[in-house]
Amino acid sequence: MDHRRSAPTPPPGEREPVRSPWLFAVLLVIVLAGTPVWYPTGLIEPLVFGVPFWFAISVASTLAFAGFVSWICMRRWNIAEPAESAADAARKAGEGR
Repeated sequence: MDHRRSAPTPPPGEREPVRSPWLFAVLLVIVLAGTPVWYPTGLIEPLVFGVPFWFAISVASTLAFAGFVSWICMRRWNIAEPAESAADAARKAGEGR
């Protein structure tokens, strides 16, 4: 008889961004904002720093996308393995004595 234990539930501090639908909504809005298909065909004016307005918006959107994804990876995603998390918690508990 095989008695496999289910995967342990993660501690409250651990987060997985894939479980947050609002993150995907923000990414979708950023991508759609930076897609120049909603500008009129052949639009060159107005120029922003010598480039067409739609190009400046696309570059700003690309930077926003990169910044948001970086924020997700740095602040919202726990990439530590469960064994690493347990060892870190044990080390912190040992230091508190």
